[in-house]
Amino acid sequence: MDVSLDEQFDINNVDWTLSKCKKFLRLVQEKPTETRIKKEPGDGSHLFLPMYLGKGREFYKWDSKNLHDIFVAIFRFLQKYYHDLSWLNLKALHKDKHASKEAKLQDKFIKEINDKWLPGFGYLYDFEYRIGYHKGDLIFTDDNGFLVAVETKRGGYNPVLIIQNINKAKEQAIKYRNLLMERTKNDSNIITILGVYFIDVGKKMKLFPLDIDNKIWEAIKKVHEFNKKSLTSDKISIAQTIGRETFIRSSQEADSDEDITDGLENTHL
Repeated sequence: MDVSLDEQFDINNVDWTLSKCKKFLRLVQEKPTETRIKKEPGDGSHLFLPMYLGKGREFYKWDSKNLHDIFVAIFRFLQKYYHDLSWLNLKALHKDKHASKEAKLQDKFIKEINDKWLPGFGYLYDFEYRIGYHKGDLIFTDDNGFLVAVETKRGGYNPVLIIQNINKAKEQAIKYRNLLMERTKNDSNIITILGVYFIDVGKKMKLFPLDIDNKIWEAIKKVHEFNKKSLTSDKISIAQTIGRETFIRSSQEADSDEDITDGLENTHL
């Protein structure tokens, strides 16, 4: 977290850097084993993660073991420089559904998402949405241009059926993640998409069907946790400072009162 953003990103051309973050994340999601990207014309005049991607003229190159740190750096940049959510024109999309058991499972996920399942993704972007002939379950977004496509499924009680439903939920989460990736590839507002499935097999579980999406989520979660600790630390520091200043001021006032009292006692009328 001690990496300086202005040493790793072109903060003077935020639009270019946002576009490069999007291209990098999506390429790694599409080809998780890839370790280089060919530079585009003009890239040499911009700063983009030289600590991790090097300074070669023709390619950005990286070591796979550094992906977590790269994702953390990118998400830190997005948190600071990504514009606000006004472009989304968000509305209260959640409405009462028919009282099916899966609908109740979705309601539970929606209510608990920010506190338990996907902290930071507290905006319900869409639900029961359609892409062509396909119908997905839920889409959530954060303040930084990420969407999460969530597929929900009840596992059932039969062991064979549970395995079938888990596999189906995984397949659907990947399918809708990929469909949304294709739909938003030219939308500069959407950085990337993560796929998630939420299943009830007696125990409710949130899982990432793709390891690369899980790695991106772990980086996002780390930045959120760091920011939360920093905020708590700042609040404690402020409280301690206020408390100390109050104590000093009170002591000074008390000393002042004692001086006045002593002065009065020594005054002869």
